Amino acid sequence: MRLSTFILDNLEPILKQWEDFARSLQPGRLMTVGGLRDDAERMLRFIAADIETSQSRAEQLQKSVGLGPLLADGGDSAAHDHGKARAVDHFTFSEMVSEYRALRAAVTRMWLDSAGIDRESVDQLVRFDEAIDQVLAESVVRFAATLERESDLFTASIGHDLRNPLNSIVSSSEMLAQSRLLPEAERAAAKRIAGSAFRMAGMLAELQDFSRSRLHGLIQLSLEHANLAQICREVIAEIAATHPTYALKFTESGDTAAVVDRKRIGQLISNLVGNAVQHGTPSGEISVSVLGEEQHVRMEVHNEGPKIDQARLEEIFEPLQRAESELPRVPGSLGLGLYIVRRIAVAHGGAVSVTSTEAAGTTFVVLIPRTPQD
Repeated sequence: MRLSTFILDNLEPILKQWEDFARSLQPGRLMTVGGLRDDAERMLRFIAADIETSQSRAEQLQKSVGLGPLLADGGDSAAHDHGKARAVDHFTFSEMVSEYRALRAAVTRMWLDSAGIDRESVDQLVRFDEAIDQVLAESVVRFAATLERESDLFTASIGHDLRNPLNSIVSSSEMLAQSRLLPEAERAAAKRIAGSAFRMAGMLAELQDFSRSRLHGLIQLSLEHANLAQICREVIAEIAATHPTYALKFTESGDTAAVVDRKRIGQLISNLVGNAVQHGTPSGEISVSVLGEEQHVRMEVHNEGPKIDQARLEEIFEPLQRAESELPRVPGSLGLGLYIVRRIAVAHGGAVSVTSTEAAGTTFVVLIPRTPQD
């Protein structure tokens, strides 16, 4: 008997073995039969049909990494749905993968017990294994994507829920710090609370931007005509007031007007200058320049200090990545600053790059189009 025929003729006993194994896993102990079997029948029918479908060598390789042919209606496969369902039902990654291992073993054992082995049988087993590999890879992709999105939603929810109580702490502690009714020691303690809460608010803002960009793609902008040089001057003045020991230099030339989100551009420059303050040489100069070009406004932030290894320059724009040569992260930062810089630049249709050498130091270059890009 051909393996495809055997699978279709023995769907119920195969599904019963699938169900029994799934129930042996921790999340499956309280699940219904329908929940345990989930999309298993659809996957078995797909596997049976796939065994009998002709394929090229290239198609064989594509299927082995979960890139088999899409459904005719463009919808999700049974394996996609199964991976998502198992993630929602709190199966671990290894538990979900083990279901396919058990299915492979059960079908192979049952079929070999009922039929003799010949050359054709070996070929069908190969096709069966390929089909299992495909549905497994599809389930893994959807399982991981579901967990990732749930994690992002949780992060966004936490960030939103913490915002109001944190704002209350900031405002109340600042009021106490200015009160003349409290002794100096208590006012100093209130000032420390306000400072700590303010740093927490900064980290929360980073977290919210990170979550929004992960869930919704590009950061949303509120565009208006603005002078980027003026925005930079204001940001530098604020940073200089809180870091009086650093030498901050600013230059501008040309027409620096553009249609941008003023708040986001200020955040972009603040993150870059803050990064320079954090990782530059304390006695070195930090320079910011804004240059009006024909189609773009060019902004550069330069600092002296240890170079960033060439192989890791691109990684520093990824969330929670840090270059090996960087100093440990300072309190009040989640290490998302440069990631947010790139997201803001890209949302404007622009780009950001970085160069770093021992002799010249580190320079970040941001190009922002003068007008919004379609």
